[in-house]
Amino acid sequence: MRSSARLRQRIIAGGLLLIVAFIGSAAYDGWRLHQQVMAVNERELGNLATALAGEADRNLQSVDVLLRDTASWYENFPWRAEPEAVVAALNSRAVGVPQVSVLTIVDASGMQRFRSRPTGEPLADVSDRAYFLKQRDTDTAGLVINEPIVTRTERRPAVVISRRLSRPDGSFDGVVTAIVTLQALQSAYSAIHFGDRSSLVLAQDDGSVVVQQPADAPRTRFPELSALKGGALIDRAASPVDGRAKLIAAVGVGSLPLVLAITRDEDEALRPWYDEMWSAGIRTGVMCLLVGLAVVALLRQLRREAEAERERRRLEARLQQTQRLEALGTLAGGIAHDFNNILGAILGFGELAQQQAEPGSALRRHIDRVLQGGARARLLVRRILDFSRSGVTDRAPVHVQTLMEEIVAMLASTLPAGVDLQAQLDAGDAAVLGDATQLYQVAMNICTNAVQAIEGAGTVSIRLRRVDVSAPRVLLHSELAVGPHVCLEVRDTGVGIPPEALQRIFEPFFTTKKQGEGTGLGLAVVHGIVADLGGAIDVASVPGEGTQVSVWLPVCGECAPATVPDSGEWPAGQGEVVMVVDDEQALVELAEETLAGLGYEPVGFDSAERALQAFEADPGRFDALLSDEMLPGMPGTELARLLRAQRPALPVLLMSGKVDPAMVERAQAAGVHAVLHKPLALRELATRLAEALRGRSDDGGGRYS
Repeated sequence: MRSSARLRQRIIAGGLLLIVAFIGSAAYDGWRLHQQVMAVNERELGNLATALAGEADRNLQSVDVLLRDTASWYENFPWRAEPEAVVAALNSRAVGVPQVSVLTIVDASGMQRFRSRPTGEPLADVSDRAYFLKQRDTDTAGLVINEPIVTRTERRPAVVISRRLSRPDGSFDGVVTAIVTLQALQSAYSAIHFGDRSSLVLAQDDGSVVVQQPADAPRTRFPELSALKGGALIDRAASPVDGRAKLIAAVGVGSLPLVLAITRDEDEALRPWYDEMWSAGIRTGVMCLLVGLAVVALLRQLRREAEAERERRRLEARLQQTQRLEALGTLAGGIAHDFNNILGAILGFGELAQQQAEPGSALRRHIDRVLQGGARARLLVRRILDFSRSGVTDRAPVHVQTLMEEIVAMLASTLPAGVDLQAQLDAGDAAVLGDATQLYQVAMNICTNAVQAIEGAGTVSIRLRRVDVSAPRVLLHSELAVGPHVCLEVRDTGVGIPPEALQRIFEPFFTTKKQGEGTGLGLAVVHGIVADLGGAIDVASVPGEGTQVSVWLPVCGECAPATVPDSGEWPAGQGEVVMVVDDEQALVELAEETLAGLGYEPVGFDSAERALQAFEADPGRFDALLSDEMLPGMPGTELARLLRAQRPALPVLLMSGKVDPAMVERAQAAGVHAVLHKPLALRELATRLAEALRGRSDDGGGRYS
């Protein structure tokens, strides 16, 4: 058992180690893959952001060069009063920078003075614009890039890039602006595919978005981008647009107050990792499941093997017990014939002597004591034969309720003082297929033991009920099958049974009673009868508190209570000649005297050979044959076959101290009318012989009644 437990522990530990190894390996592979996916995204987004930032820087630097050149030219231009010359000069400069839609000159009051080309809109007042205010209020603003607005110049969304105009004394003289439409900026990036759920953002340092791709995304401020510029190549941040976590590659646009960022949803960036992890998780789960199933299968196999080993030991113990019982049964059957012959002679001649002794005389009392001892000996032999199962009984439905009512009534009249009897009989008309005498013996033995277990005052409770067993049960000494059963429970408040004796109570010749009070065969016989009927027995006992014995017998149906036939007088013969054959001369003489007393003319023989010679000499002389089965040289069944070969209608009665199924089968094959148990009972002998003679047919020989 310890080795089996250690093996189970090792199997479980090995399975857990394999599962941990699979999970650890999957986790490590997942971590490595995550690092690889992140490295790929970092290179892709970082390289793209760096390249686009460089391109944006170059484009904006060309615009800045245009503004610087225009500002320098205008500040020194002597013909400001000639609008056509100014517009022509502005137009010639703007043509060289295609991303600039309109180049304008704004005076110090905020009014537009000149445009590089006509736009269809009147010159507007831009004194309220943020870029104008910033350039007016400080002379160090430098290049100012305004957040996208709908310009008053073209009435289109655009980015206004400006530089300050100064007088020779350094005072504010206006602003030169370059208008770059959002359409032009978007077209520069529209041809680039950034991937699913990826975007480009060009924003000012304060988070104002200048350009974004896709263009249809909602515009909002993204102040986190400025903080990310110059840090790690890849950062994580929540988008203010959709709130999703983003991988962001943010790069400054040269020395300009701009940052260009390529963003990608973290879920999208890690999709290959997620897909692989799902696959790895499924593979790991399947492997862990297989390991678990293998562990469970091994544990179940070990449990089955352990159960099989326990069952094997239990069957071996039961086989040993059965072999011991069979050995004792064989021994009992071997001595039954000789012992019954001796006992039959004692009881038979004792009965004859009893009939001739004067009632009330000392001789009559002595003979009565002899017959009482012989009766106890006959009961003991019957118990031995029942225990050895060599006795054959005719089974018929038995009304258990009526049988228990008789037993309860008999017990109630014989209980010792101080013992109370409680009975609850609720079996109804339930019937058990068996022999009423054997069932009476089972119930009476258990009830008698319960009464004898009480020392002084106590209670014996008898309960009979019908129970439907829905599932098999393992009881202390047997197994209970499924189906309807009658359950007899007998409980006492006696001394109880010690645990060491509880396992042996059904062993033959084992008893807990005092010397001379029990033979040790009672419960062994009970167990054999119940087992033969397909039932089961359970015993529960607590020393000092009492014992409960439960007998379960299968129900074969229902039947009406049996009626007790009228005994009447014994049938007598009318001088028929009966051949008596027995190897014991005393039993031959006893049978002759008994048959003569019943009105027959007996002719005795002490061997089968002499009986066969006499019959062959005069077959018509004999009307019936009464023979012992166990004859030296020739069994009684063989003698019956030979005689009936000459007289087919000859009535034959066979007697034996050991009646088993094989013998009954041989007797039926030989044409025997009835098989009688030794020692013979006079009523049974008289009845069976009369029945055999009445049932014979005329075969042309002998005399008939």
